[in-house]
Amino acid sequence: MQILIFVVLLSAFFTSFIATLLMRRVALKYLFLDIPGGRKQHSHPIPLGGGIAVAIGVGLPILCGVLVAYIHRNTNYFNFLPDGIVRHTGGVLTRLPQLLIIFLGGCVILLLGLIDDKKGLSPWFKLLVETIVAVGLALGGIKLSVFMGGETGYVVSVVLTVLWVLVITNAFNLLDHMDGVCSGVVAVVCISFLIIAIMIGEHFISLLVAAILGSVLSFLIFNTHPAKIFLGDAGSLFVGYILSALTIVFTFYNADYLLYSYFVPIIVLAVPLFDTLMVVLIRLKSGRSIFEGDRNHLAHRLLGLGMSVRGAVLVVYVLTLCTGLSAILLYQVRAVGASIILLQVILILIIVTLLETKGRNKINAEEGQKANNG
Repeated sequence: MQILIFVVLLSAFFTSFIATLLMRRVALKYLFLDIPGGRKQHSHPIPLGGGIAVAIGVGLPILCGVLVAYIHRNTNYFNFLPDGIVRHTGGVLTRLPQLLIIFLGGCVILLLGLIDDKKGLSPWFKLLVETIVAVGLALGGIKLSVFMGGETGYVVSVVLTVLWVLVITNAFNLLDHMDGVCSGVVAVVCISFLIIAIMIGEHFISLLVAAILGSVLSFLIFNTHPAKIFLGDAGSLFVGYILSALTIVFTFYNADYLLYSYFVPIIVLAVPLFDTLMVVLIRLKSGRSIFEGDRNHLAHRLLGLGMSVRGAVLVVYVLTLCTGLSAILLYQVRAVGASIILLQVILILIIVTLLETKGRNKINAEEGQKANNG
């Protein structure tokens, strides 16, 4: 299985690399650019369309894998491939319906983001489309499990699924506020999910996560500060949606590790989720729309503390990696150890809160001084 994972990851990496180069040229040619202004940090137009490149990097290797599996099932044509690859072709085809539903929704989300990048859409309209996609996902059978039966259990499951998809999708959309933050955090998150998937034998999930990881790692080469191309709303919404769907079909629960294994996806995603929560609360407290951009994200606060862009982004990566490692360790311990790990995650979030508070105070002081001087 490790061979197949490596093949998918490598294929996604090089596919995304080529697609990013092409999309950058296309964006420059057709002026599909992010123009500087307002709270934006870049000083010159940056090509958009990175989301298309990432989506191609994820989708094309998976599509090729499905075609190989289908052809092999009917012809045994690929018997020359290593046994570690061939023996998993049947399993890939059994999950094909789920795959089609997920990627159909992904295409809608990607198109929604592209239109928003090009023309600008109402946040409420985007939320409506995202909700429709999430409902479609749930009605298609990809929904969260709940400890309830009957119609009530079904309704609760659908509602929770829709909320989960909306929260994760928009958390990564909001996370795309600085060069390399969103794509890098996605990569770190995928590393954690990939290790967990391999540990508990989730072969289908490990292949999908490997495709996402390879694609975003390649894109990150171009997106690291100073960025040569942006994900855009298309890319950040797409990766957020795909991760939300994967965490739903990912069977984190294991009878040997009791109920706390359900906390795994929340722990892995703790930093982007907590950052989103803090930003939304600050906007609500100040009487502003939750969709209105600002400089209240963790990375912005770290800049306020005097860090460079790369330094601030690296801190976000490290914090995300810490919570991811905590989630991995949950599968190695029992109740007492799990409690200690959960406490560790809480301490990490307290550190994040302290950094955000100190950074915000410094930014507010500087803005107040500028206002007084003006």
